[in-house]
Amino acid sequence: MKKRIYMITILLTAGLFAGCGKEGTKQNDLSIESTDSQVKEQSGLVDRENNDMAWNDKLEIDFTCDYSEDIKADVDNLVSGSPSLQKELENIEKLIQKYTPLAEAAQTQGEMNVSSRWFFVIWDTELNSLWSRFSDFADQQTKEKILAEQRNWIAMKEEVTLLNIGPREENGSIYPLLENTFLEEITKNRAYVLANELAKIKGESFVMPKRSAKYGLFVDNQETGSVYSFLITRQGWEGEDEAVINVYTQGETQGTFVDSGNGELVFTSDDGSVKGLIKISGWDGASFKVTETSGETVFAVGEEVKFPFVF
Repeated sequence: MKKRIYMITILLTAGLFAGCGKEGTKQNDLSIESTDSQVKEQSGLVDRENNDMAWNDKLEIDFTCDYSEDIKADVDNLVSGSPSLQKELENIEKLIQKYTPLAEAAQTQGEMNVSSRWFFVIWDTELNSLWSRFSDFADQQTKEKILAEQRNWIAMKEEVTLLNIGPREENGSIYPLLENTFLEEITKNRAYVLANELAKIKGESFVMPKRSAKYGLFVDNQETGSVYSFLITRQGWEGEDEAVINVYTQGETQGTFVDSGNGELVFTSDDGSVKGLIKISGWDGASFKVTETSGETVFAVGEEVKFPFVF
């Protein structure tokens, strides 16, 4: 677990920055629709081939600044200037680069905690924008279906965060960094899910990004806002691949897994009483099938549990 937190810290040190006390043009003056390259460079926005966006404005570092409005303005500009939802999500990914210097400049745990929040805010702002547009375009039946899923996702967010990183008291001062990192990840994933649904309505082609074939958090929520069963696969502090499997009304088992190379993760519980196969199906969820048991265990050989809700 220590190694995992260390890796997250390094990752976050590659990520953030925005607009209090910035020099030159205000963020609200950014124009991604202009065809004049000089204007774009002055505003901090460079238009590359195929409407790709890159940020080059120099901003003063201020860990006390609230960048929420700056981020909203940037996201609004990218939304209005992107020719498709696919390009929009790619440009939102590039917006992260603009906020990199703040995280790179963080020296203390407090500064890392503060700077890590803005990654999450970027994706949360994009998710809210996508939902607003989806609500405008979707027919009532589609809207009600996706709204129910979205409400369930929101209702489960706090619980799955606790399941993934543990309680605040166990992590100490690094907890906000871990929380922000996880919220950034799952909010980004949810933004892609919603963008895909909106693309269907608008008749646009949209390709979902590839998910890890080894790591993720998957839930069986019985189409509610509560977690009934869950599967977590992740890398531990010492680099080992570990899994936590919880099955509703039966219990929980923890252990390690080995990637067999054929799409199956071979799981063995820490006490050796349960062995099984984990299959991760990208955006379609995951499953766990018990292949062998010994001693006292609540799991039965041949039992297969599905976790269709992806975080």
